[in-house]
Amino acid sequence: MKHSLLCIAFLFSIMSQSLGQIVTDVQLLDSYSAVEISSAVSFVRIAEYAVDIYKVNYLTPDVQGESSVASGIICIPRDNTSSFPLASYQHGTVGGREDVPSRLGSNNYVLPLVFAGAGFVTCSADYLGLGDSSGIHPYVHAATEASASLDLMRAAVELSNDPDFATLFNLNDQVFVAGYSQGGHATMALQREIELNANDEFQLAASAPMSGPYSVSESMVDFTLGDDNYGFVAYVAWITLGYQAAYPETLGMMTLEDVFKSQYIDHIREFEAETINLWTLNNLLAQTLIDETGGQRPKDMFHDSIVNSILANPTSPFAVALADNDTYDWTPEATTYLCYCHGDEQVTFENSLLAERVMSDNGATTVELIRMDTDDAPLDHSGCGIPCHLETYDRFKALSNITSSVTDLDVDQVVRFSYNDGSLITELTETMRFDSYELRLYNYTGQLLSKHTLANKENQVSVNHLDQGLYIAELAGLDNKISTFRFFKD
Repeated sequence: MKHSLLCIAFLFSIMSQSLGQIVTDVQLLDSYSAVEISSAVSFVRIAEYAVDIYKVNYLTPDVQGESSVASGIICIPRDNTSSFPLASYQHGTVGGREDVPSRLGSNNYVLPLVFAGAGFVTCSADYLGLGDSSGIHPYVHAATEASASLDLMRAAVELSNDPDFATLFNLNDQVFVAGYSQGGHATMALQREIELNANDEFQLAASAPMSGPYSVSESMVDFTLGDDNYGFVAYVAWITLGYQAAYPETLGMMTLEDVFKSQYIDHIREFEAETINLWTLNNLLAQTLIDETGGQRPKDMFHDSIVNSILANPTSPFAVALADNDTYDWTPEATTYLCYCHGDEQVTFENSLLAERVMSDNGATTVELIRMDTDDAPLDHSGCGIPCHLETYDRFKALSNITSSVTDLDVDQVVRFSYNDGSLITELTETMRFDSYELRLYNYTGQLLSKHTLANKENQVSVNHLDQGLYIAELAGLDNKISTFRFFKD
């Protein structure tokens, strides 16, 4: 992408008296045209809107319920003539504090940017203990994953009602939530919190938890603490550190020496002090396990008494904390897409199967299980991500309702599009030079079909040769301004 954090000279902070009860600070991080979004992300459908990315600091409870400052981003389609759905995207496991959406160098802002380019005002929380939030990150802690995400959604509503906010935007009543891996767990926790405790504020149109560890105490324990090797041993170390902070009266009373064998503790302390990231920790722990045991079984890092208490004593501190963070045993009302892959080597697919089965047994009728790989072509955790996100993108897009107060007016107000009787008509405003623009036509999967050099301020392009379906017209200018128009060819 052409923009980077080198654009820091252009960052600005909005700290006006209009900031409300949740938002404490806002910074414009960067802006992207629809062309830049479409060209920079290889798997994305064609973007329809230019997007401004804001870093937002806001108030949310910490693990003890005390008010704290957290950070995240809100990606806003640049079109104040339309009303957009609100979306919340929960990011997956990251390497450390700086590997989060609000740090553009991490690339964890890209998926929220993609959803915003499709017409969703998209929030993405960094989570507690990451980004600007102090302390250790409570990894896979359902309550704070939900609260950090929900409060950022509230911050978006607050900014939408601020007439002095730099990028004016309007929200409609639709809400979508999605996330992958840890973000799948966080999405399920957020959906549950909205439906059970915040449905007077937000009405979910759909949720898409993808490849998440919804059954922390059962499916994930069986998957990670068995006799088979597991390549991501550092996850259990981060969960331990996070749960010690989240459950101070039980796990917090135990030292790392009480939990882990001595040869693993120094590496875990380095990670706790943030002198190494999660991926370095994983390499160090894995190598130590291989040297000590000849394998990579996470259970070999723990004292036997800890493993036994998790597996055999449901009232032990670890077992209680793990069960407290299961997110599958409830009854969703909103449309829920559970995307997963059988070949996932990090988060077993049993999480998704169990969630769908229990939710259906509880009476849910809106949960759909969607397998994204096949027995002949299994996909691992990394490979499963792209098809899961494309499936979610397409399903959310089909359900979204974007309303405009100005008929056929583009986002930058440089052109009027219309479609009539097999012809696409473009009318440039009086101040624009027609020879500075090119009209491009795409199908809905983002495939470029044709380009047309504009000859006049008003141009007519026949599309009679196209099959019936949804298409996107794009006006690209030499100054990178961009306008898009969706039309249905009957």
